[in-house]
Amino acid sequence: MSVDLSASKKRTLRKLYLALALISAASIQTACSATISGSESTSASTPDAANDAAPVDAATDASPVATTASTDHATDGTTDDFGSVIPPLGAFDRLDPDFIRYQPCLEMPDEFLAEAGLHGKEILEGVGEMDGVCAFAAKPEHGQAVYKLVGSSFDFEAYKRIPGSIAWDETRQGTPILHHRGEHLADSSCRALIETERGTLGTVFQSFEYGNESYQYDHCDEASLLLKTLLELDQENEH
Repeated sequence: MSVDLSASKKRTLRKLYLALALISAASIQTACSATISGSESTSASTPDAANDAAPVDAATDASPVATTASTDHATDGTTDDFGSVIPPLGAFDRLDPDFIRYQPCLEMPDEFLAEAGLHGKEILEGVGEMDGVCAFAAKPEHGQAVYKLVGSSFDFEAYKRIPGSIAWDETRQGTPILHHRGEHLADSSCRALIETERGTLGTVFQSFEYGNESYQYDHCDEASLLLKTLLELDQENEH
């Protein structure tokens, strides 16, 4: 009986951490959008909310009640031939009337996500579905931590204007990957970003191991590793 209770508690905690990541991401989205949009030229039109997923961080003042159930359907061992699911890498113009922001949480098949080690997708009802923000429990060895996927209509230059620290990585082909640590969560969260023709694709790694001085995982390294895994899997499926 004690084993069952422990397992139940772990599942509850998992749901809680996923919910914290999702709800807090939605709660600061407007502020991030204002920070970026306010620094742009006044001649540029402001993108509407449905096409403007701002960069996301995470806070802890949230409740888990608004998250959806898991949408992981890749548990039967079968894989569909879905081909490439990530837009071509490159520059984009979000003010182009034909621009459609990429939403990885809604456009990446569960089978593809499972290949990358992402299971049990959680999307915040309403806002999460509109903005394409979702979360997944990280690997057990990461402790209490989550991954997030997000599609943004902001480019690298816009992200550079968000308070925090910037670093750079690259794919095997030499395509730049931007690392951004928000100033308020520099010790617990990092996003890895790459530009595509349909906006910026981002992966986020966030830990809840607050005060754990022996925590061995670098948040930017983990976010970048996931992003590279997704890109490499996509290239394999394309061929």
